[in-house]
Amino acid sequence: MRRVNALRGTPSVIALPSEGAAAPARATHLHPFAVGIPLALAGIGLVFQASVGVSELLRWSDSSMSASVWRVLRPALMQVLWLLLGVAVMGICAQIRGRLWVATAWLWLLLGLGSLAWLELGLPGSVSIQGATRWLGFKAPGIGTITVQPAEFYKLATLLWFVGIYSAQRPRWSFGTRLGTLLWLGGVALVALQPDKDTAVLVFLIGLTVAFLGGLPWRNLLLGLLVLAVVGGAFVVTPIVLSVARNQPLEQQPGAYVAKRVLAMLNPKAYAHDTAYQMLRAQIAVGSGGLMGVGIGAGREKRHLPAAENDYIFATIAEETGLVGSLTVLGLFALLVWACFESAARAPTRMGRLYLMGLGGWIGIGALMNLSMAVGLLPTMGLPLPFVSAGGSALVSLMAAIGIGAALMREAS
Repeated sequence: MRRVNALRGTPSVIALPSEGAAAPARATHLHPFAVGIPLALAGIGLVFQASVGVSELLRWSDSSMSASVWRVLRPALMQVLWLLLGVAVMGICAQIRGRLWVATAWLWLLLGLGSLAWLELGLPGSVSIQGATRWLGFKAPGIGTITVQPAEFYKLATLLWFVGIYSAQRPRWSFGTRLGTLLWLGGVALVALQPDKDTAVLVFLIGLTVAFLGGLPWRNLLLGLLVLAVVGGAFVVTPIVLSVARNQPLEQQPGAYVAKRVLAMLNPKAYAHDTAYQMLRAQIAVGSGGLMGVGIGAGREKRHLPAAENDYIFATIAEETGLVGSLTVLGLFALLVWACFESAARAPTRMGRLYLMGLGGWIGIGALMNLSMAVGLLPTMGLPLPFVSAGGSALVSLMAAIGIGAALMREAS
């Protein structure tokens, strides 16, 4: 009798073989695109991060330029170092037995939870920027303060944790598993309290995606999405209700920034000079690129767009390379997600299949959220464009995830 694959919604080619009818799966390798495209996207990111820095330098006088070159070009130069570190980490992770990474998911979950709690308590090393405490800072000679964002690594811990649960055909919801999942939800809450509700949503969706692919029933999936929608709606509605009930400005209510971002998305002109400023500038940049763009380095909107090298880097790419460049980036992401799923179809174990599909979901959902923000379909968020945006934590965590995927592909049992 043919066994039914419990990975719901996946192609039939990854179904388990018939008992005794076929040879056991053999070790294999990741699709080349799963390694090559991340490096290509990271290279594209470096080009446009440098473009933002050089454009800023050209606005200054010669007397002030020399003292500020390092400060302006630092994000791009640091990203080169992060990329080199990411490649090294990817190689190291690929050499360690894949099952070991999944077996130690408890450790990574607890380390992630502990670092998030450290930030919430404001303990030494915590770094706050513009009211958000999301980073741990370390002094490095000759470089200055290096910041690490634990929430980015919590995404990888989430992937490993849920793969560990659902890698069995019939997951056992023991006391330890239930406790770990509750702790994971506590970590999601800590990310939201940083505040970084956008990353918290993405972490929750990564876990829910892996659970669904591993066999979570449709009704439970819909229940999870409903809970997410209700909690998200409460964050938006509560400040508005408090503002009306107290007869006070919306800005004075706790969590008002979430409500203002949603309202700004619905009516950008009403918030053109504050909350919607980034959104409108990004839309102008995207629209002004035309077919071929204004040329790399010649973009103008990036001079007025905060986080042009980070959250809104796609707007810079769209302005300077136009529709052709934008579609190229979109195509690369589509190919990368396809490569993850294609690798999953050939993975020798259920664990590998589930992990690689979850990795594809992580990259695809993260990219979709960032790109939707850049064109005004979603409110302004603090989510990076995977592999492209400046930010070492996001890059290294994704490179590590690819390395673990490569290790799992080589394990036939």
